[in-house]
Amino acid sequence: MLMTTGATGYLGTVLVHLLVHEGYAVRAVVRDRARAAALLPSGVELVVADLDDAEGLRRAADGAAAVLHLAGTVGGTPDEIRRVNVEGTRAVLAAARAAGVPRFVHTGTGAALMDATGLMAEEPVAPRALTDPYSASKAAAEEIVLAADDLDVRIVSPGCVYGPSPLGPRSYTGLLLAAASGEVAEVVDATVSWVLAEDVAAGTLLALENGEPGRRYLLCGEAASYRRVLHAFADLTGGRRVRALPPGSVLGPDAGTFARRSEVYGGFPPVRVDDAGARALGYRPAGIDEGLARTVTWLKSR
Repeated sequence: MLMTTGATGYLGTVLVHLLVHEGYAVRAVVRDRARAAALLPSGVELVVADLDDAEGLRRAADGAAAVLHLAGTVGGTPDEIRRVNVEGTRAVLAAARAAGVPRFVHTGTGAALMDATGLMAEEPVAPRALTDPYSASKAAAEEIVLAADDLDVRIVSPGCVYGPSPLGPRSYTGLLLAAASGEVAEVVDATVSWVLAEDVAAGTLLALENGEPGRRYLLCGEAASYRRVLHAFADLTGGRRVRALPPGSVLGPDAGTFARRSEVYGGFPPVRVDDAGARALGYRPAGIDEGLARTVTWLKSR
């Protein structure tokens, strides 16, 4: 049996559906039982608990073969982001230890790995460059996980996640739709790494089953500019083309969370990816053209 946190999130729902499809028994930590029941496959065991509920987390971890920790947040105040991403990770690790769970797979982010040259590598060769609250909190959480030498820990680090999800068009798919509808008028034309949610789920399963203790696996699809991705999506859907500002530009105060990420990346050279470890596990993600085509087909079917 696998314990999961973040199971009703954008990425978590995709992973839980994959795990059930592959025959795993899943116990999901959720905050709202009714919402979880509507999003997750039948047969998933639900435990209602928050990340600050030590007893609830320990109860959820009891008897698990592994913990898959996906719960996290991108937006909010710096204190809120740190509380969820750092202290929440610490609490879930403590629950795994208390319950004697041998394996812990943590979902990090490529943003926590990028150096000042734009390189995202599974084994960073230079200091991390992104110091915004989200990236810094995820880097701190990774350090806590990797320091847990009493557990078999593995980290998966996705790029900018988009595509089909049982939760609906959230994460960067929400940005694609907002830009195509004209709700988001401009982004910074940074080059980042994009990846389908279903490919992140597949990569997480590979890390769980075949990964090595203490290793990080970078789960990316293709590096591309915001202009290329958002314009391609607009062309596929008949939407508007967003205005792409030069790298280094600053967005207005009303920019949303995922548009703001373009500003964060725009202060650095284009992202490059070294994901040799994930590829050695058999990770084979879709590129931008295939990923956007799948996303548009899914959106039209909704």
